[in-house]
Amino acid sequence: MRTKLLYLAAFFAAFFQLANAQCSRSGTFIQSDPAYSISGTGNITFETNGTKNVIFESDFATVQGADLRVYLSKFDNIEATGSDALEVSTQPLMNDGGGTGGPGVSPITGMMTFSIPSTVTLDEYDYIVIQCITINERWGHVSLNTPSGTDCTTLSVDENELLNNVSFYPNPTNNQIEISNPKQLNLEINLYNVFGKKVLEDNTVSLRNQTINLSSLNSGVYLVEIKAEGKSITKKLIKQ
Repeated sequence: MRTKLLYLAAFFAAFFQLANAQCSRSGTFIQSDPAYSISGTGNITFETNGTKNVIFESDFATVQGADLRVYLSKFDNIEATGSDALEVSTQPLMNDGGGTGGPGVSPITGMMTFSIPSTVTLDEYDYIVIQCITINERWGHVSLNTPSGTDCTTLSVDENELLNNVSFYPNPTNNQIEISNPKQLNLEINLYNVFGKKVLEDNTVSLRNQTINLSSLNSGVYLVEIKAEGKSITKKLIKQ
């Protein structure tokens, strides 16, 4: 019994470390217009479970504008040629109820998270930009610094050479996942339950698109390990 408990403790410690290990680029918000205050920290964070986000930390603060949107950009001006600006906000930034004034007055504060498409790489964009769409004006921006974090090297290798070439969907899923493998790599797919037990193994995945049947598995959270050419990535999967 004690051995089993130690094993479970070790697994959950490894699971927690895996789920939270990350590599990020961060910076401090710079005010673009003296009339509209903005401050705090913003970063782009990649986790080894595949999650990618733009995060405004808890010290973030600005004022309400007319349809404020958040972008990743190669330049601090999203309208500059070659900026390749990518909007990561799904709705306008709104005030947090801390004031009653209109645009330029009501505060927007606190931590915010915006999902990034899985195809984005850590060094693809150098700026986070907040743009006021209605008046077509920059509110502020973050100049992202060099990558930092214990997993940056691993993430760089895995994502550039494996994660961007191999994916699975849907997630969450019901009874199956589709493996997208455009380079037709010889993949090894392993699924582990929350106790660290391998519940599925498939070493025959080499087609561009291939289905893996999960109907024999119970609903819950699993770790999907994908191996190819001496590299591996692990992502969380939810089976409904």
